[in-house]
Amino acid sequence: MGKIDPEKDLTFEQKVILDAIYRINDLKAKNKMSKIKFEKLIFLLSKMYPSELEGISDTFEPYAMGPYSEFLDDDGLGRLQDMGLIKDYKEITPEGLEIAKQTIQQDENLKKIDKSLKELIETLSPLNDNDILYIIYNLYPEYAERSQVRNMARSENFETYEVDLNEISKRPSEVIEIKSDKGNRLKIKFENGVLEINEKVD
Repeated sequence: MGKIDPEKDLTFEQKVILDAIYRINDLKAKNKMSKIKFEKLIFLLSKMYPSELEGISDTFEPYAMGPYSEFLDDDGLGRLQDMGLIKDYKEITPEGLEIAKQTIQQDENLKKIDKSLKELIETLSPLNDNDILYIIYNLYPEYAERSQVRNMARSENFETYEVDLNEISKRPSEVIEIKSDKGNRLKIKFENGVLEINEKVD
């Protein structure tokens, strides 16, 4: 294949995927980037920019490990690999690096998404796969319906408290105790339109 012209040879979605791999390298996040984390990175990005990334967003379906896109694997990563721009989902080639930098400079829409992409990589990098699945399943429960790990996706860094607001509103001024999935407890009281939350201390 001759020299690649990103405007002719790459779709906008492929530019975004290439940019993601470029930023993973640029931010030195390669060692912390699993395939699951990369998939969820692109998934969350597509939810942040549903119009610009409709071509990716619409391809995600509930799967064994949360949202999965065959398009991302085949038309995204596979195509970029065939073109010699990447080695895999976290390794960019010298030519890919050159084209990624070029497209960010020339494409205003990509430049806008690139800022969010960097922030997402920095946010997700320290988290393990379970943490990320936990976040995804809580934000988008419809993508957990075919999950093989839904009940095992327990976060080491996050916890969930289930609060029945209807029950609280029926019992004004009364202290109600709730418990998280990690066993921690809180005291809640709703009085004069104010919701008061305190740690439970034995």
